[in-house]
Amino acid sequence: MFTAMHLTFMSRPILPFLMLLSLGWAVPNCIQAQVFSTEIFRFLRISTSAQMAGMGGNHVGLWNVDGSAFFANPAYLSPSDHGSASLSFMNYFADARYSNLHYAYDLEEIGTVAAGVQYASYGDMRRYDEFGADLGSFNAGDYVTQLSLSRRLYPTVHSGFSIKWLHSSLDHHNASAFAFSGGLIYTNPKKILAAGITFQNLGWVYKNYLNSEEKLPLNISLGVSFKPEYFPFLLALTLNDLHRWELPVLGEENPRAVDHVLRHMQLGGEASIGKYAYLRWGYSPYQHEQTETGRSIDLAGASIGLGIVIQEYQFDISKQSYSRMGGIVQVSFQRIRAKGD
Repeated sequence: MFTAMHLTFMSRPILPFLMLLSLGWAVPNCIQAQVFSTEIFRFLRISTSAQMAGMGGNHVGLWNVDGSAFFANPAYLSPSDHGSASLSFMNYFADARYSNLHYAYDLEEIGTVAAGVQYASYGDMRRYDEFGADLGSFNAGDYVTQLSLSRRLYPTVHSGFSIKWLHSSLDHHNASAFAFSGGLIYTNPKKILAAGITFQNLGWVYKNYLNSEEKLPLNISLGVSFKPEYFPFLLALTLNDLHRWELPVLGEENPRAVDHVLRHMQLGGEASIGKYAYLRWGYSPYQHEQTETGRSIDLAGASIGLGIVIQEYQFDISKQSYSRMGGIVQVSFQRIRAKGD
């Protein structure tokens, strides 16, 4: 991810810092969040699809989502996702890339299962010795394989559970972990209402970098979405990191209580354009604080997206603003269901 680094990779004091950079994934999130956290695999916090990204982030209580959303909440899976598949791609900063894919299958009397893979590549990095001599390049990347199962508990409630294996590599150094995620989703078709709760990435790192004490990016979230009667679009709200109160920003002093409250929130909306297109928008206050420039008009933390359905296929594209750093475009292609299902 961080190319052209004129640093001494073979020097031991530099190695932990390089690992934080490569494993932190997002430049703003990495540099600032790592100040108060030893989390690795932080790329698991980014939006898993263009639909989610266009609405401000991974919502866990979203109405009428497709099967690929199970990365955010495994309870989203339902029998209607039988035969669905997806591929999502994001070209991040500094040659970093993120992608994921999934396939879902419904098994009668067992539930709906899905297998998925998430992968983050940080591009080529250069290695130098203590004298500045170029020793060649090396690669860094993270990937996660996931198996999920969802079952109906009640007519309006689904539960879901995921098992994950995580692996990270930085040249010849690596780390590995197992994790579990679970969630519930409630839907009320008459009121166009959905509410969900999840815990993500509860587990342990069984192989650490340099015998350090890295932790997984635990996230407990609560979300709701609804479309008020006669209202033109769907509204969505998700609260993240409910297991901790403070979400600091680098360099700040004495943040207000309201600042901490807003940092847990992500907001989104979706409007139908006819029967086969969707316009989406979102906002993340925490991302705004991390990347804002201080100008009177600053779109940091804002996002926008578009979705188009053609028969059983869906195409989504979104753009998230990181202010002066630029925007991140994410593209997702999905096979919503198999023909004849």
